[in-house]
Amino acid sequence: MYCRECGNSVNDRAEVCSSCGVRPLNGQNFCQSCGTETKAAQELCTKCGERLKNLKGAGVGQDQPSGLVNLAACCFPIVGLILYFVWKDEKPKSAKSVCKWAAIGFIATVVLYALSFFLGILSETMYYY
Repeated sequence: MYCRECGNSVNDRAEVCSSCGVRPLNGQNFCQSCGTETKAAQELCTKCGERLKNLKGAGVGQDQPSGLVNLAACCFPIVGLILYFVWKDEKPKSAKSVCKWAAIGFIATVVLYALSFFLGILSETMYYY
């Protein structure tokens, strides 16, 4: 990946470009895929055809885990699994958080089901005595 601000090569997981100190996808000067110089209003790279990513703007690209989404993932683990696969590339922190809460919800469901099952068996055995 290339920094959209300075055009230097950066690690795909880099939070900040080591050359210019800007988040790699917050610039508008270079293509993130091939490093070709671009214009601010350009949406596609003319060299490689890649859609230009730009995480600046109102609410776009914010990778902050949401408590409400985590609660939904905990109550409905399948929602968390779906959101994980949707967000894993663009919002890795949110994806990891929602996956964690989906796992917690799934484990809690299994534990409650097993507890209910064993309490049911216990109550049946006590009924005959």
